[in-house]
Order: sequence, then structure tokens, then C-alpha cells
Amino acid sequence: MPHATWILFAVVATAFLIVPGQSKRKVLSYALAHGRKSAFATVPGVFLGATVAVVGTLALSWGLLSISPTAFTVLQWVGLACLLLFSLGLARAPAGGEPIADNDNLPEEKPLRVIAHCFQSESRDPRGSLLVAALLPQFLTPASPFLPQALALGSIFVLLSALTCLPYALLAERMRKTIKKHAVRRTMNRSGGTVLIAAKAVTAGYRKIAA
Repeated sequence: MPHATWILFAVVATAFLIVPGQSKRKVLSYALAHGRKSAFATVPGVFLGATVAVVGTLALSWGLLSISPTAFTVLQWVGLACLLLFSLGLARAPAGGEPIADNDNLPEEKPLRVIAHCFQSESRDPRGSLLVAALLPQFLTPASPFLPQALALGSIFVLLSALTCLPYALLAERMRKTIKKHAVRRTMNRSGGTVLIAAKAVTAGYRKIAA
């Protein structure tokens, strides 16, 4: 897999993952309620939850490729449509319409319980699962060996899922104040779709030149 594809995938994934979804709000909640020590324990939970979603998506992609490349192409198109609809929904969502963090009903701050809670939350998050299922196949090339692509893209996504939580854990109060600003949240919400369209165009052009 060309390194350009890795970079494009990382940029697109970051644009989607940085948006304050369920996992980011969970990190903020723990950081504000119990401090950084508890917040850092959320990162392994997010990492493990994202791993489950990535493995499931890659297994589905491999199965469809084994059956028929056409079936995998259909998955790519369906995923692209879902991503664009998802991006449109974010762009049109009222900035500041939902709470940034919820400090209620958090379990004890023991690290293992925090990890288990965040793992459960991340692995059951429909938005996160849909994002993985829609995004990963966009950058898989049926003509190339599957396993190296799966390992590279899967590792990048899982790592970015954890890394994008760190600013929320380290700078919880500052991040909450920043993303409460309508202009900031509106820009974050619109970033994923814009970057995705640009990356798809670049990827298509690169593959055409390479062919």
C-alpha cells in the first residue's frame, strides 16, 4: 500500500475522530469529575472498543472480497453514502445543541472499572461502529494483498482513536470551553466531510496515475 494512502487515511480518520462524540464526552466527564488520572484510564478503554469495531469491519471486508470483488465495491459505495450523510448531518446540526460532558452516573474511578466502562461504551456506540464500517473500506484496494492493508489501516485507526482522546484528558476544562464555542464546533462538524471528499479525489487520481 502506498504511503500516500496511509497519510490520506490518517488525515480523514482524524477529521472524523476529533469531533466530540460519545467517547470524547466520556473522557471529558471523567476528567472533570475525577481528574486526569481517571481520564487517562479512559484511553485504553476507547482503544480496546475501537479495536473490536475495526476487527469486525475488516472481517466483513475480507469476507465480501472472498465472495466477490463486486460485493466489496457495493460495500464501499454504501459506506461512502453513509459517510456523506453522516457529514451532512453533522454540518447541519445546531452547534452546542447537545451537552459537552455529563458527570452524572459515572462508575467509581478505579482504573479497571473506568477501562471496562469506556470499552463497553465505545464498543456499543453505533456512531463509532458505523464510522469504522463506512470509512475503512474506502481505502482498501481489492487488487492488493488484503492482510498488509488491514494491519496498516486498522492499526492507524485504533491508534488515532486513542490519541484523539488525549487532548480531552489533558486539557479537559480548556477543551470544554473551546468546543462550546459555536464557530469551533461548526468547523469541527464540517471538517470530516470536506476532508473525505478531498481525500477520495486525491486517492482516485493517485490510483489512476499508478495504473
